[in-house]
Amino acid sequence: MSTSSKIPAVEIAVRTDPGRDPDKQVNEDSSIQKETSLGLLAVVCDGMGGHAGGKEASELAISTIVEIIEAAPAATNPGVALKRAIEEANARIWSMPTAEAGYRPGSTVVAVLAHEAGAEVAHVGDSRLYLVHAGTISQVTRDHSMVQEMVDRKLIRAEDAAQHPDANKILRALGIAKDVDVDLRAEPLVYVTGDVLVLCSDGLSDLVEPAEILEIAGSHSPAQAAGRFVDLANARGGHDNITAMVLRMKASATPGDAPTLLKTVAFTAHAPLAEPTEKSAGPTGTLVSPPMAPPPGVAPTMLEALPAPPAGAVPRPPPSGQSVAIPPAPPSAQPHGRARTPMLVLGLVLAVIAVGILAAVVVLANRPGRHRAVPLIEEEPREAAAPLEDDGGPDPVEPTVAPAPPLEPTSKPGHRDGGTSDPCGALRRLRDADASARVLTHLEERCRASGGTP
Repeated sequence: MSTSSKIPAVEIAVRTDPGRDPDKQVNEDSSIQKETSLGLLAVVCDGMGGHAGGKEASELAISTIVEIIEAAPAATNPGVALKRAIEEANARIWSMPTAEAGYRPGSTVVAVLAHEAGAEVAHVGDSRLYLVHAGTISQVTRDHSMVQEMVDRKLIRAEDAAQHPDANKILRALGIAKDVDVDLRAEPLVYVTGDVLVLCSDGLSDLVEPAEILEIAGSHSPAQAAGRFVDLANARGGHDNITAMVLRMKASATPGDAPTLLKTVAFTAHAPLAEPTEKSAGPTGTLVSPPMAPPPGVAPTMLEALPAPPAGAVPRPPPSGQSVAIPPAPPSAQPHGRARTPMLVLGLVLAVIAVGILAAVVVLANRPGRHRAVPLIEEEPREAAAPLEDDGGPDPVEPTVAPAPPLEPTSKPGHRDGGTSDPCGALRRLRDADASARVLTHLEERCRASGGTP
């Protein structure tokens, strides 16, 4: 297969700038785009070390990667060749002399090798690749940084990462150790006509949000977009060197097949942006950090056991700026939404049962002929009053209740006795008044009991 057949049709532009920090006017970023026998090579490197050789390290990384890719046979697997080239770049930077009290020069790298079947993607450090496709943006690479590791291990929240004191510390870089773990995408990134790839150093990604990258890259030519990215980062402080490389694909890698984005990563959180100033907050430089130690009181095994986000997780939108359209979640994420339906149904059933029980209680409580048992308190016996003396009125009505037992005569003079202190006299008077036989019999008994003669 000829070299030209492996080069995809693409429009490409790059812009780089030292930024606004007066202490960083030596631009340590390096980049290249070049046609090779394996495809179109696009690389961005961010050198570290300042006077220790950061600029030289990034330039050496670029030249080494180009050399290895160009020397590879045409039949070489592009992904394998790209990884091998980055490993060789690490070895050569590692061999550079140290300076300034033992500080080693180093560099990050993000590289794309685009060919007719897709795009190989490899990176080390926190330089990034974004893919803009059909109105959405995905962060293809995952930062090898201290804060990203802390977010993955649930030690800090993603929204706090951008402002964390260790936000400028990375865990991997070229030239810091004899060997390096190159993060190579397992499968080529499939692209279609109109897709945009954005490679950038952290001087851009620290200050420009994914939503803004989506809007600018999706509505401007690559040259215009690259220029706007750098201008926007500088307007917000330009705390570091800035490099933006923009590729607009003008042909599809797999005609007729929709692109499949596998294992993209969640966006690194961005803090809400303040008004642009010359002294906008931001990292003061990229530092290489040793492997993370567990926090106080946490054993290393516990730290390693903390789960990382699942592969293929849907990127979460940034907290500020224009919202980012995100592709639908994979099928494995759908059951979480459907799991709510049984709970809602169960809640409705329980509510209906509760209402039915309450209604039954109300009906039974008010049902005719059914009464609740009420305890009765016996009334204390009271003295029954004797019939009143005849006052010339109608005869007294015979009581309908059983007569009370005879009362003992009171020993207290003047006690109100209803006219029964002289039962014999009362008997004579009531006989003349034609009282009832029951009353007369009662008075006769009392008269005899008192020693009188009826």
